[in-house]
Amino acid sequence: MARIIRYIGLLLLPALFFIVACSQPIEPTPTQPAQPVLKKITLDDSATVLDLLPLLPIGFEHLDAASEVMSNKDLGLGPVFSEISEVEVFLNKEPYQLIFAYLGISESLIEQAVVDIFLKDDEMVESMIIEALKVGAAEEGIDEFDAVVDITHPQLGDLAALGIGTISVFGVDSGYDMLIFKINKVYVYIISMYLSEDKHPLLPIGEKIEHRIGMYSQ
Repeated sequence: MARIIRYIGLLLLPALFFIVACSQPIEPTPTQPAQPVLKKITLDDSATVLDLLPLLPIGFEHLDAASEVMSNKDLGLGPVFSEISEVEVFLNKEPYQLIFAYLGISESLIEQAVVDIFLKDDEMVESMIIEALKVGAAEEGIDEFDAVVDITHPQLGDLAALGIGTISVFGVDSGYDMLIFKINKVYVYIISMYLSEDKHPLLPIGEKIEHRIGMYSQ
């Protein structure tokens, strides 16, 4: 009997090793860290998104739009979008360059379609820039001038248009640049007015703002 028990024990030994091995605790599968929930962008975030001072050279200062008669109401921006931010204004006195920016948030597919058509139409963008140059020239008592306008579509956001317009009057060059781009339902407008070729370009500013908007959900 003892020999039989010893024999059965030898037969069971491999099975015991198998049971012990299988009973070892299994290392849990590492879980992926939860993705942070992004805050939905609203007009309340526009002042942060459009804070251009860190993006501009030393010499620029932030101005109060209402005090400079450049609020969104002063500029007649209300009808463009159902939601429009306040205008953020920045000035460099020497060399003179005025940069202002605002954004619109559109939930309307019709509004989005209308603005998208504008961004794709070079003639419409050029016409808007020439009209702005005319207004500026008229304020200086100048009725006639030759304007040069260059329109490009940089790789920025989902859709973008950059217009650079210049005129020369009495040997003085002045310009009006406009960058508009969209990211989903957010549309960003950045305009620059200057009296010298020594200007800060708008495209690098737009790229930084694009990154900021990417920190929000839409």
